[in-house]
Amino acid sequence: MTMTEASQPKPKKGLAMRIIVPLVTLLVMLVVVELFLQIAVPLPFSDKLYWLSDGHIKARLEPHQEVTNADGNPVRINHLGFRGADWKWQPEPGTLRLLVLGGSAAFCYQTSDDEHTWPSILERELAKRLGSTVEVINLGLPGFDTSNSKVNYLFTGRALHPHVVLVYHTWNDMKFLRAIEESDGLPQVVLSGRPSTGVNSSALARIFRRLQIVRRADRSFTLMHRRDRENRYTSLEQAGERAHAPVDERAWRWFENNFDDIATFVRSDGVLPVLISQASLIHPDNLDNREHRLVIDNDYQGMTLPRLVDSWQRAGRIIEKATWTNSALFIDGYSAVPHDLEHLKDHVHLWDKGAKRLAHAVADTLIADRSFQRLVAQVDKQGITSQRRMQSKK
Repeated sequence: MTMTEASQPKPKKGLAMRIIVPLVTLLVMLVVVELFLQIAVPLPFSDKLYWLSDGHIKARLEPHQEVTNADGNPVRINHLGFRGADWKWQPEPGTLRLLVLGGSAAFCYQTSDDEHTWPSILERELAKRLGSTVEVINLGLPGFDTSNSKVNYLFTGRALHPHVVLVYHTWNDMKFLRAIEESDGLPQVVLSGRPSTGVNSSALARIFRRLQIVRRADRSFTLMHRRDRENRYTSLEQAGERAHAPVDERAWRWFENNFDDIATFVRSDGVLPVLISQASLIHPDNLDNREHRLVIDNDYQGMTLPRLVDSWQRAGRIIEKATWTNSALFIDGYSAVPHDLEHLKDHVHLWDKGAKRLAHAVADTLIADRSFQRLVAQVDKQGITSQRRMQSKK
C-alpha cells in the first residue's frame, strides 16, 4: 500500500451502522409491541367517517361504509349516505314513515350499534304500540344544523314521502349565534353550502389510525386535553362581557326562522312537523358539577357556562314557540332525558340509556296527539284499501 492510499479517508461504514442498527432495533420493537397490543389488549378507537362533496347540502357520507366508534361498536352507512337500513323511496301502503332531521345527536355515533340509536328504538316502540308497520328514517348527520337540514329535506327528505318529520336541533345552531352577532349580514359560516363537515383523512392517515400504538397516543392526548378544559372553562368565565353577554336578538331571530322554515316546508307537503328540544347536560344543576363541566364545550359556543345554560333554556322556548305558529307538534326532549353522565356522553350526545329515554318520550307524545292519531288511521286505511285491491285482482 502506498502512502497516498493510506492517507485516503476510509468509508464511514461504522457511523452508518451506528445509526441504522438502533433504528432497525426500534422498528422491530415497535412491531412486536404493536402485535402484542393487537392480539392481547386491543383498544377500540373511533374511526373517521368518510365524507363526499354534495351539490346541495355541505357534504354527505360515502354510502356503504362501515366504521367503529370509540367503544368498538359498528356504525353502518346505507346506500343514501345516512345511518341505518336501506329504504325504498316510497313506503309500502299501510306503512307509517317518519323522518328524522338533525346533527350528530340524531346520528347517535356513541350508541352500541345501529339498533340502539333513538330513531331505531322509536321505530320499534311505535310499531309495538300501534301494532302496524313503522319506518323511521334517520337523515341526521354529524355537524348538520337546521340550515343544512332544510336543504336536506328539500332535496332528499321529501322524496322519501314521509308522513311525519321529526326535527332535533339546537347545539349546532347555537354555535353560530356569536358569529351572527359580529357580522353586519349573514356570515358565510352559517350558510348551508359551505365546503364540508370535515376534512377526510388520507389513506396513510387511516392506516396509522388503526395502529394500537397510535390509538393509545391519541387517547392520552384526548385525556390531557380534557384535564385542561377546566382551565379553559375558568378562562372563559373570566373573559368578561363578551363571553357572558346575552345573545343578540338578531341572532335569536335567525335561530327561530330556521325552525319556522323547516316546519313550513314540511307542512306545505301535507306532512306533520314535530320539533323536539334537545336533551343535554347543559342544565342549572350542573353549573357546580366539575365532572359535568369538563364534558360541556361551552367555549365552543363562545359563552360562559352560566350564559350557555340561560341561552339553552331560551332556545327551547323558541323551538316550542315555532310549533305554535306552524301547527306543529312540540316534544320536550330536554326534560325527558336526565341531565347526567349515565344518559349523556357530553353536552348533547346520548349513550344507549339516554337514547332509550328520548325515544320513549317521543313515542309517548306522538301516540297521545290527536293529529298523529288521525294520521295513523289514514295510513292504516290506505293499507287496508290496498290489500283489498290486490285481493280483488286475484
